[in-house]
Amino acid sequence: MNLTDLFKVLSNPVRLRALVLMHKRHPNSLCVCDFMEILDCSQSMVSRHFKQLRDLELVVAEQRNQWVHYRLNDEMPSKYWSLLHICLTNASMEPPFRDDIKRLQKLIRNCL
Repeated sequence: MNLTDLFKVLSNPVRLRALVLMHKRHPNSLCVCDFMEILDCSQSMVSRHFKQLRDLELVVAEQRNQWVHYRLNDEMPSKYWSLLHICLTNASMEPPFRDDIKRLQKLIRNCL
């Protein structure tokens, strides 16, 4: 990953919203079904965006039964982790990210 790749990923609203949610739950994971509900996206759209996040090693995936759970990758280089942390922390205070976090806090997980 290079800095340009990171900023390209962050430039997409769906990916940025998903990263903010994972940052809020870090180090815990979120299920694809959580992202579908909070972001109002189809499973295929979530998967397409998360492929790019996985390819850059920003997130790690874990299969649990029929669902995939994602979390931020603790092993990404510290220079990217620091930048990502600053961006996601600041974004979480703005709409629509703040609204997504409120929905996350009310979410009842059905995928466990």
